Amino acid sequence: MNEDKKVKNKIAGLIEESRNIAVIPSKVVGIDAFGAGVALYHMIKELDKNVSFIYPGKVPEKVGNLINPEEITKDVGKRSLLVSIDYSDTDASKVNYSTDDDVLYLTINPIPEDFDKNEKVKSSITGFDFDIIFVVGAQRVSDLGSTFKNLDSASRTSKIINIDNTEKNEKFGFVNVIDNSVNSVSQLIMSKVLDWELNINEKAAKALLEGIIARGTPSIG
Repeated sequence: MNEDKKVKNKIAGLIEESRNIAVIPSKVVGIDAFGAGVALYHMIKELDKNVSFIYPGKVPEKVGNLINPEEITKDVGKRSLLVSIDYSDTDASKVNYSTDDDVLYLTINPIPEDFDKNEKVKSSITGFDFDIIFVVGAQRVSDLGSTFKNLDSASRTSKIINIDNTEKNEKFGFVNVIDNSVNSVSQLIMSKVLDWELNINEKAAKALLEGIIARGTPSIG
């Protein structure tokens, strides 16, 4: 099997196996990377995957209609506190909460006298945790700025699929899709996604077209 076919099969397999996926376009490349990233987002979303579109910068005005603003994750540094209380095997039927001076009080009743709070009550800090991350149009990880630094340690070790069309790319990905013979990263993605078993739906097609136009229309053939 030649190297190109291996890469095609590897990416298709990674997408199929992954549940949580992130798409991060480089702000440096502007509309081209943004459009290519949005297209990937819409195609992966169609597969019923948990997919996040991460773009902390200002959305280019010309292409703001390619994605709903509510679907854009700007701050991956945010964390959440998750508290779980196992009240099975109790007669608990009421849950009440109150706040006082920024302190949350949670009351569950009734519970037995021997309720083991150390065993039944648990808490954890949760953040963004991705199986694979598509990085679009970045020559190096530092192009992503604080976005990549703010991902939690689990996500930083995720399998990165690095997509770029410049010969200066540092090939930092678990899989690298680099082709400097194409005029835009949007054109590169358009030529590859069918091999990755993704469908270019209407929203994706519009986003790819905007990216290609932004870099100047090349001959495709």
